Amino acid sequence: MDPTIAVTLFSMGAAVIAFWAVARFPDLGPQTLTKALIVTAAVIILQTPLLSLMPPAVGVIGPGGALLLVATPSLALLFWACGCLVRSLVLLAAPYRR
Repeated sequence: MDPTIAVTLFSMGAAVIAFWAVARFPDLGPQTLTKALIVTAAVIILQTPLLSLMPPAVGVIGPGGALLLVATPSLALLFWACGCLVRSLVLLAAPYRR
């Protein structure tokens, strides 16, 4: 399998898992726009050190294991934070809750 396709599929899987978590557990995570912006900025800042773990992980557990155990959780955290940010923006536009 082409590595680009594999990384794309794992990224899409991480996005699906993260957005499912945002939809399934709406009380989990930041609820206000300010807190969601802070969490999203913190996760974006954390991406660089987390992704620097990829080369050592590839050396220890191989490319598949590094993709599964380092890149996918890192991307899922990023997508979760972005989903919380979108949710807080939607609540500004439509402030009612079910």
